[in-house]
Amino acid sequence: MKFKNYMVLLLSLFLASCANTKVIDHWLDAEHSKTYLHPMIIGISDSQQTRRIFEKHFVSELKKLGITATPSYELISSKQKMNRETVINAIQQRDEIDSVIVTYLVSSEQDVQYHESPLSHSYSGDIESNRMSDTLVLTRGRARNGEVITLKTDLYDRQSKSLVWTTQTRTVSPESIDAIITDVTALLIEHLLRDGVLK
Repeated sequence: MKFKNYMVLLLSLFLASCANTKVIDHWLDAEHSKTYLHPMIIGISDSQQTRRIFEKHFVSELKKLGITATPSYELISSKQKMNRETVINAIQQRDEIDSVIVTYLVSSEQDVQYHESPLSHSYSGDIESNRMSDTLVLTRGRARNGEVITLKTDLYDRQSKSLVWTTQTRTVSPESIDAIITDVTALLIEHLLRDGVLK
């Protein structure tokens, strides 16, 4: 059994215990066949601590599978606004980056707001639903009983700037922000590998 297939199996077994977090929506461009080798990971949050922890954890988990990724905090400082120009300038610093994976809040049960994605003016949206997105407004460690957190993760092709893969996850009554990060990252990696989007 190949190492990555073995890791996918282990991830699948682990996810069985992540009962509080589920994939609720998933889309892959039917015409897309490219596999990415080096994504830049972006976590949108008003808490720079949460952003760094999310990106660092995502990159670390991919590294265990032999996949190299770059956290956006290495190229985009906390003082910079996450928008079209910022992301384009960041990936131009690293020729090896071939895609962008961005995760952001869609809604929480007690605080539902809708805003445009910070990448909406530079990267094409979901061709099927043209959904809107939120910034992640959670602060590290805060979680409330009964809270329902919905996150959306989009993968964009660097060259075409088009959306090729997207997934929404929902977490019910999270124990902490760290728990959300761990569970969501595991689900995302499992689906990215299964769909052949990352290699």
